[in-house]
Amino acid sequence: SKLGAPSTESTGANSSSASNSLALYEIPSLWKRAKSYRDRVMGVYAEVLHYTLQDSPAVSPGSGSLNGSSLEINKYGNNKLVGDVGDLSGLTTEAKADGRALLDHLEKVMAQMSALEVQARPILENSAATGGSRPQPLTASARQAANALMIAATELRDFVESLKPQSSGDSSSSTSNEEDSENLTVDAVRRRFEEQNGSAMDSVKAGIASILPMLDPPLHTSIFGFDVQRGCVLSRYRGARQLWVQRPDGGMIDCLHIPSKASPLIEGSAPDVGVQNPRNKKAVLYCNPNAGLIEVATGMSLAGGNVASETEGVVNDNCWADFYTNQGFDVYLFNYAGFGRSYGAGFCGAGRRGGEERYIQGAFGRIKRILHGTFCSFQPTPDTLRADGLAVATHILSQMGVESLIIHGESIGGVAASNTGRKLTENSVLRDKVALLICDRTFCNLEAVAQRLVGGWSGYAIRALAPFWSTDVVGDFLATSCPKVVATDSADAIIADSSSLKAGI
Repeated sequence: SKLGAPSTESTGANSSSASNSLALYEIPSLWKRAKSYRDRVMGVYAEVLHYTLQDSPAVSPGSGSLNGSSLEINKYGNNKLVGDVGDLSGLTTEAKADGRALLDHLEKVMAQMSALEVQARPILENSAATGGSRPQPLTASARQAANALMIAATELRDFVESLKPQSSGDSSSSTSNEEDSENLTVDAVRRRFEEQNGSAMDSVKAGIASILPMLDPPLHTSIFGFDVQRGCVLSRYRGARQLWVQRPDGGMIDCLHIPSKASPLIEGSAPDVGVQNPRNKKAVLYCNPNAGLIEVATGMSLAGGNVASETEGVVNDNCWADFYTNQGFDVYLFNYAGFGRSYGAGFCGAGRRGGEERYIQGAFGRIKRILHGTFCSFQPTPDTLRADGLAVATHILSQMGVESLIIHGESIGGVAASNTGRKLTENSVLRDKVALLICDRTFCNLEAVAQRLVGGWSGYAIRALAPFWSTDVVGDFLATSCPKVVATDSADAIIADSSSLKAGI
């Protein structure tokens, strides 16, 4: 906006000239911030949308060297996406159209920034800001490029605003209605309910309609779904890539591999089929907490990552992935089967990942999905969590060249982590490769958590409703023969200190 503003006439006041001169001195720092935003936000989303909308050619296994920066980093300094990131199959047609429109706006803004950089480079990178000569005069072409950038940026801002979900009704009117309802009798409330909703049959239909989305989730209506979030995670870490790991009982586990900053890659590897072999022999297997999918394991924002550590001198430490990669460890993240895109074998061994089958509209398609989800689909249990953790850990140690593995389980991830540590240390071949087991804010068993949160009777209810579930973390933890760490938060609102793994030990 400073470049696009009209220039001051030579007959203007001295104060105006001084103000404009001061504004020109501010431009280099502002432009540096704008380029950082272009590279770390707009560039990330543009790359992810290109890839997930299938606008970029797929990288075939073994095509080119993965050692060179030309294949690892794109022109905006972000990690180049490789592997099965996602294809937006779980979105509505309108959401995909919004994604293409957003991509067009992003590309337009970034193109205008490049044009401005060419036309106004002497001012944008003004040496006067660091003690050099006086600011260069602004040319007409540079002013025109600045105005075009402002128009494109405004259009992008307005379009992003239009993607926000609409609020449901006026809050003030709903508040007044609630206050009026407090003074009504039961008959008056019933009459008002019937007036607003029609007959009792309409009320039943409304109740069923509110339950159906839980039984049969519809397609997502926003472009900012898990596929885009997964792509953003991979874009923020140099050399990060997705891979699939086979489950022993059928199905596949969706994994992300985030190398440390000093971890070169073997040339000619095939990251999308899980045979990539990093030279780094130290790694961390992170077992997610409840609702901690890999798409959000490194945070919902774009603040983390290590792609900017060398070019911009930024060292992030916002999550466990940042912490461990800064310490020189590779990090492996995965979703348990039944969550995200990971899937297991359902009834009669049939299993499929989310979004693999074509979404059928109408009542027939809904009934089919509800029946399949209720009776035939894979259902995760504590035992499947343990099996998934062990499968990924075995793959890391046997296929990825790792010689020293830290297993870090957070909250319910301690179930998978402790059992994985126990099984690996009982294996004579893999025993010496387990360096450390960390159970981070983990419970001793699920019954103890329920008893503290709900009441003493809830522990018996869990045993009655799920008699074959075993969530004993203490036994697996004590049986693991490697260095171990227990981390407990005595002020944890969910896992009370009396139901923690520390108390169980």
